[in-house]
Amino acid sequence: MRLQRILTLLPAYVVALAAMAVTLFPIAWILSISLKTKRDAFAIPPVWTFAPVWRNYLALWDNDAFRGAVFNSCVVTVLGVVLATLIAVPAAYALNRLRLRGKRLIAAWLLLAYMLPEFLFIIPIYVLYQAIGLYDTHLGLALIYQVHVLPFAIWMLRSFFAEVPVELEEAARIDGCGHLAVLIRVYLPMTLPGLAATAILNAIWIWNELAIALGLTFKNAQTITVAVTSFRGYASIDWGPMTAASIVAILPMILFALVAQRWIVKGLTLGAVKG
Repeated sequence: MRLQRILTLLPAYVVALAAMAVTLFPIAWILSISLKTKRDAFAIPPVWTFAPVWRNYLALWDNDAFRGAVFNSCVVTVLGVVLATLIAVPAAYALNRLRLRGKRLIAAWLLLAYMLPEFLFIIPIYVLYQAIGLYDTHLGLALIYQVHVLPFAIWMLRSFFAEVPVELEEAARIDGCGHLAVLIRVYLPMTLPGLAATAILNAIWIWNELAIALGLTFKNAQTITVAVTSFRGYASIDWGPMTAASIVAILPMILFALVAQRWIVKGLTLGAVKG
């Protein structure tokens, strides 16, 4: 029986290991380049054993612009997630529980906005931001990110709120609770894992976004993904610092996802199994 179980699970493990290898190999390769000398980084055949060189990472933290980009990414990510959460929670509740005209149309419009390519917004928003003073600001970047993260958050929270039994809401109303009290006392405690998962996924998207940040920032609000591209010159690429900057940009979200993995899994499976 034990051998049969192993043989049954073997294909799943093989597929999982293959997926891990495909996912981790590019990151491992970038990491190796960031720790090699210029000579070893692109040697043919590849150099597999080498003494790590840390000067690329030390040079990053001597770079004021890069340190500022890390700070900007943290500010924009927190601000974008907070804005999306504050708006998406009541919006998702209203679309789920209130009698609103055109609810399906609103939901479809949100889905359409989420599916539109990011670069479509850059030129008109660039002109608008230049006129109202939001160009190259943390708030301006966090606001335009709502075009993507807000529809995602609303759709996610709608599905989580739909799993809350209506009887609990009716019991709260009998006790005299209004819509806001029902939302705070009934829906939020029961869907907290889903809310956390939504916020985490939005934070990862905002941190990794490049196209919008490249078009709507210059210096003051430049994010870490834009800073990584700054190591590319007119006719050359400074591969050592660029790969080191890439690892620094990737690492926080990897650690964040690992720490928050329990919330992500619990949130995304909320309501998947009904009693």
